[in-house]
Amino acid sequence: MSKPLPDKWIRKAVFDQINNIVVDGVTIPCYDTNVTGEKKNAYVLMTTQISPSVNDNKCGIKWNSSLLLDIFTKYQSSGNTGSRLFADNIADEVRNLTQSLVLDPLSGLTIVWQRQDFEPDISSTTENEIVFRKLLRLEFMIN
Repeated sequence: MSKPLPDKWIRKAVFDQINNIVVDGVTIPCYDTNVTGEKKNAYVLMTTQISPSVNDNKCGIKWNSSLLLDIFTKYQSSGNTGSRLFADNIADEVRNLTQSLVLDPLSGLTIVWQRQDFEPDISSTTENEIVFRKLLRLEFMIN
């Protein structure tokens, strides 16, 4: 039995859950790979995605799928000591909202299990700005 690639269905489920969430009074948009329109100081990018197939039975394939979410916050560096608190708050809300994702029934796919892992944070400081990034990896077994 041939099953569709789950990538677009996973991105749709994540986007539907987290786009334009409000954290600490700020609306946080979600983008697919690239930020479009006016540059925001806080957003979530859906970045690296993989979906290797698992052929462990005669009835069809399963997918071992992974999507990396890049939670981005930026501040002007003048007078800023730099706190990751806002990035942490966004990450925690995204984690909470993506704990039990369900794929669109039109996909014909079902999430068997799901796991969330946080990759190492990335922080950078330039003369003009401070950037804090939290990386949340969502992993799935999809049937």
